[in-house]
Amino acid sequence: MPAKPSRALSPGNPHMSAVTRRTLCCALAAALALTALPPVAASAVATSARTAAVVAPSPRTAPGTTLVGAYVAKGAASVVDDATRAFESSIGRKLDVQRWYARWDEDLASGPVVAAAGRGRVLMLSVLPLTTAGTRITWAAIARGEADAQIRVQAAAVARLGPAVYLALHHEAELASTAYGTAAEYRAAWARYRQVFTAEGTSNVLWTWVASLKPFAAGATSAFYPGDDQVDRVGVDAYNWAGCAAGQSSTWHSLGYILRGFRAFATSHGKPAVLAEWGSVESPADPARRAVWLTEAFALFAGWPELEATSYFDAAGTCDWRLASGTPAATAFASAAAVAGAHGRPAAWLVASVPEGVGPLNESFDLSDSTGGGSGNGSGVVSWSLDPGDGCAAVSGTGQPKTRVAHSYAASGWYSPTLTVTDATGASSRDVRSVHVLAAPRFTGNTARDATGTSATLTVWVASDAMAGSVTLVWGVAGRTTGSSTVPLTAVSWPQTVRVPVTGLAPGTTYTWTTTATTAGGSAVLTRTFSTPG
Repeated sequence: MPAKPSRALSPGNPHMSAVTRRTLCCALAAALALTALPPVAASAVATSARTAAVVAPSPRTAPGTTLVGAYVAKGAASVVDDATRAFESSIGRKLDVQRWYARWDEDLASGPVVAAAGRGRVLMLSVLPLTTAGTRITWAAIARGEADAQIRVQAAAVARLGPAVYLALHHEAELASTAYGTAAEYRAAWARYRQVFTAEGTSNVLWTWVASLKPFAAGATSAFYPGDDQVDRVGVDAYNWAGCAAGQSSTWHSLGYILRGFRAFATSHGKPAVLAEWGSVESPADPARRAVWLTEAFALFAGWPELEATSYFDAAGTCDWRLASGTPAATAFASAAAVAGAHGRPAAWLVASVPEGVGPLNESFDLSDSTGGGSGNGSGVVSWSLDPGDGCAAVSGTGQPKTRVAHSYAASGWYSPTLTVTDATGASSRDVRSVHVLAAPRFTGNTARDATGTSATLTVWVASDAMAGSVTLVWGVAGRTTGSSTVPLTAVSWPQTVRVPVTGLAPGTTYTWTTTATTAGGSAVLTRTFSTPG
């Protein structure tokens, strides 16, 4: 398993039928007893009656297609979304799926995760029972109900992350330290974890068991498999190691060869398949070999209708799996991911020409790369609507949007323009972006204090709209400057206090002082007077 960095991390289907709602209500009534359950043995939890659960709808709306996703490491980018958008730009399409990894006590609905869901990407989320402080939560403890309180917090968070979320508890558990427990305890933990989610009414989860290739070797059986009644999707992490790491195969293998055991397992259990991680290293002997490998991988996907979603691991873990922009491998990936069969659902893709600027901000939105499910890049949209997010009327159209949409933001502030596209099947997707109209700094107070015959303290309070900048104070007599001072402003959202001690003044004199505050949002000027006694 490649080493992975820690990553912090809408309610259910609104079209649920009345019969399904009644079924869910009955299930919830039975599951509420969880809160009063005394501690029991893990085996007892594992063999107890399963609580009925509502299965989230498949994110795939075009039959026979594949959802294409990735985990993109932050790297040198300031935030993960910047890195992910750069990856999308490099391959020329929007990702259907975004992979996330979270530790036990991380917020599964943190700002970046909610933003990823808002961008219209389906989340594929793995939760590791290890706290950020390094404390293991054993599988037996989860099965006994000792971790129910934190599981309820996670369930509430996941409910906010869209109509469907692929969720795995402790992916690759078969490779985990024995300090977590036994296979039987893992199965019991999974059952309890899912039971608490159901009791909380979280109905947007596709329970996805993710393993390494080990359980799918020829003739192998997995003691860690939670059971067909506990799993909605089966997933695997599959890599062409080609000798890049000790203990891994030194032979170059096609993805089809690597996945043969996994494919047979998914078929025998009647479960849709998910490639939770996949990738290949470069071949030192043949720079074009990896590109061919990726092209063949997408051909494999096209002939595997039971394969629902894939997530490329674009990071440097145990080996370097990244698709460096401009390389033959990246070009091959982009070409293979552009075809109709690689678009399993519609994808709204909204690009703002000026994400941040001084008002009035004249924005130009590009909608043209939005894509319908089962259509090639930049095609297949039958209708669209763009809400600028500032109270102005939405702009709508039919057919594939080919022209830019202009909009002017007058007032300063943050706006969330939202694009919604619909394809021929009636399936829709939305993309939410942020536009920041910068505000000029403003003064919230000023005073000249502690004046003596030869000194005073000039004080101003400046609101900078969370932007860095500077404040310059100039003072003098009768139009003649006698002193000045420049003080930096930090990027905070509250008014900052700027104090400048002034010395060498003349007693009994009236001074004029001018303060100029400057940020990327503009400048503000304040002029006042003060007098020295004497």
